[in-house]
Order: sequence, then C-alpha cells, then structure tokens
Amino acid sequence: MLEDLLELVLITYNRSEYLDNTLKQFADSPFKNCKMTIIDNCSPDNTPQVCAKYEKIFNNLNVIRHDKNIGGNPNIVKGSGLVSKSKYTWLLGDNDNYDFSETDDVIEAIESEKYDMIIIQSSTLPTHKSNENDLSLNDILKSNNNSNLENEDSYLEIHIQDLLKIVGSNYFSDMGFISGYIFKTDDIDSDVIIKAYNNVPNLFPHLAYASKTVEENFFAYKSKNDLIIFETNPNSDEKYVHSLSEFCLGWLNSAMLISPKYRRLAYEKMFNLPSVTTNHLLVTAICVMVDKASGISTRDNIISIIAIYFKLLGWLRGMFIAIFFLFINIIPDKLCSLLYRPYYNKYKENISYKEKFEPQ
Repeated sequence: MLEDLLELVLITYNRSEYLDNTLKQFADSPFKNCKMTIIDNCSPDNTPQVCAKYEKIFNNLNVIRHDKNIGGNPNIVKGSGLVSKSKYTWLLGDNDNYDFSETDDVIEAIESEKYDMIIIQSSTLPTHKSNENDLSLNDILKSNNNSNLENEDSYLEIHIQDLLKIVGSNYFSDMGFISGYIFKTDDIDSDVIIKAYNNVPNLFPHLAYASKTVEENFFAYKSKNDLIIFETNPNSDEKYVHSLSEFCLGWLNSAMLISPKYRRLAYEKMFNLPSVTTNHLLVTAICVMVDKASGISTRDNIISIIAIYFKLLGWLRGMFIAIFFLFINIIPDKLCSLLYRPYYNKYKENISYKEKFEPQ
C-alpha cells in the first residue's frame, strides 16, 4: 500500500558522490519499492553513471535529465508538483543523511491518508540534538500538550496554526528545508506553482507552499524519529552562489508570500548566518557589512533591502531603517573587513565529504 501512495522525487546537480550515498541509503530502506524520480539538472559530473547504477537496483526508478541547467530553484519547483502522480510526495535533496531505524509510524501516517503533511525533520529543533540541553520539536510538542489523551502519541498530531503558536518563526525556517516534510501532492496546485515560480528570484520558492499550509491550517503529523539528518549544503556551482545580503533580501521578499497575520513570524528571525543574533534587522545589517568586507558590491542590495522594509514595516519605521542602512553603506569597506572578515571566512568554509559523514 505504501508503494501506491508515496512517490520520491530527488533533485540533484553535480554532486555524484553525495547522490550515490543518498541512493545507497534508500536502497536499504522501507521506501525502496516506492516510485522514485531523479531530476538531474544537466550535471557535468558522474551523475548519469550513478543513476544508471541504481536503475539496476531500484524496481521503479525514473531519471529525468535536463538538456540544460535550468537553475536550482526552478528545478525544485518542477519536482514539487509537476512530476509526482501519487497521493503523497517526498521531495529529496541529494546530500543529506538518513535514519530509517524507526519508520513504522511514518508509514502508518501515509497509509491513513488523513494528514495534509508529515513532518519528518525539524532542522532548527532537531531530534538528533547537537547539544544535550537542546529541546527537540517532539519534546516541545509533548510539553505543550495539556489534554488527557487516550493515545499517548496524539501530541504528534497538530494543526499548523497551533504549531506556529508553539515554535514561531522556526516553522518557516524548517519549511525552507525541502526534504523535511512529506506532502499531499494535490496541495501543490496551480496557485502554489505560479507563486513559487514567481518567487524563484527571491531564492525560496518553496515558501509558497509554506504559506498555504498556514492559511489553510493543514493537519500535520510529526514523526517520532527524525528520518533525515540535515547536512550542510555544499556548493555545486560557485558561479551561482548568492551573497549574504542577497540571501537576506530573498528571505524578506519571500515573507510577502505569507498572509499578513503570520508574516512577521516568517521574517523576524534568520538562522544559519554568521551572526550572534537572529534578529532580522541586525542579521541583515551584519550580512551587508560582511559582504562589504569581502569586496562584494552591496549598493543595489541595500536599495532593495530598504524598499522591502518599507513594504513590511510601513513608511514611518521604513524611514528610520533607510537611514540606518544608508549609514551602513558609507562605512569604509576596510573597517568592515577588520570587523567581519573572520565571520565571512567561517561562513565560506567547506567541509569535505569524507570529513562530514561516512555513508551508512
């Protein structure tokens, strides 16, 4: 029954070694017999050979290879709603690690067909804790469950608007991790697809779907165990790597996809950036200075950042923010380099594949 309900769609580009590791793990998982489609964005490396290797291992593997590289975000949108024909879709990246030691509850959730989405990872509140004092998403859900339920695991069922009250902006950060949830395929309708394509220049097209989960108050299930272990995203095409200020600008613009009631939650915190704070305004300012320290032109980005803050916060606060960023713009690049070059170097470090993880 699982094989009839779930389809896996794997997005890949120029990471054949990572792709091989991902497919190796799925070949030894309960999801092996599900239909899987690999969308290869015209990789110039050994990706076709890796795909050919696993076509002999999987019973239901289809490979789509673009004639040209259409870009990472358009490829994500294509995989989100234009490929899968099954009831549920699990959109996968090509560079993460997986834990299939406990999957029965996820399979049961899929086969019940009662959930709009199944959350199988929470990258900012992980079950696989890096710090023993961290609370996992499961811990937080359990501690916020005040009802006396007959089923002790019922706290894992939750409507998205209730989840937002508990985890706040963490929800939108985690929705940016495309592999962290399984969704009903029909929920990626034309409206979501169009909004997602329109948001491709803002780097986060998948937040079009996040907006729908909030506005329609989807009913979700959080897995007992995280099936996916988030890994640092390696650069597969340096030519198209975005600067930090572009990243912030993209996130702020993407918040406009969210209904006004929840919009502030979508942008109030920014994660995984070289800063000691998560406040959106301070993070954006620091990222601009880090770019200046690195010799990256920030003038156009600063103008765009000011414009989006006018939209998000209104004219009065927008005016003060404009003055704030115009002041940052005149700070000498050498001074920014003295203050923030170490952050930039740390952000740009690439940990090699073998050092990062070994294939399971």
